[in-house]
Amino acid sequence: MASSAPKALPSEKAKAEQAKQKLEIPTDPEGIIDMETFNQIREMDDEDDEDGGGNEFSKSIVEGYFEQAETTFKSMEDAFAARDLTKLGALGHFLKGSSAALGIVKVQATCERMQHYGHCRDEEVGADLSEDDALARIERLLVDCKRDYRVAHGWLRRLYGDAADDGDGEGEGEGDDAALDEKEGAKVKVGEGEDAKAKEDK
Repeated sequence: MASSAPKALPSEKAKAEQAKQKLEIPTDPEGIIDMETFNQIREMDDEDDEDGGGNEFSKSIVEGYFEQAETTFKSMEDAFAARDLTKLGALGHFLKGSSAALGIVKVQATCERMQHYGHCRDEEVGADLSEDDALARIERLLVDCKRDYRVAHGWLRRLYGDAADDGDGEGEGEGDDAALDEKEGAKVKVGEGEDAKAKEDK
């Protein structure tokens, strides 16, 4: 891809906007998480815990996804700064697969669009894009994708009792970038093998 002076990272603009907003974590995950898919993961908990009632298996998968997503977002920011559309498309494909495995459908859909924009395509209208147009669209997508991820992250943390619920459903998910870096014990990584798959699909 043609190289020019790197644009400002989208996070520099996005973080200022996100700081002004309180995330509202809904009680109903419809439109955020496909519970049919997610419950298939949770059904494995009893098999993993002979005593019953545990959720360590599914929780470890969720923790692995959090770790993966945070790392991928950082890589997306770096690729955006370098105007590396090929890398952005591959990263979109990778996070799309990991999100689909857990049923995190809103992030999945956004990442699919990023995958296409990385190839300078708008598949919704079947049109080619210029590099500048594709990068501008990805810049907006990154803001939306991070917010959708934070909402899903807040809902899942609340499900597993990892976040305080103040009763109004607001404020959860803020400052999650730092909190997720401190998470430990992720035993299972969702989407392993998607990296190789991304290379094949490029």
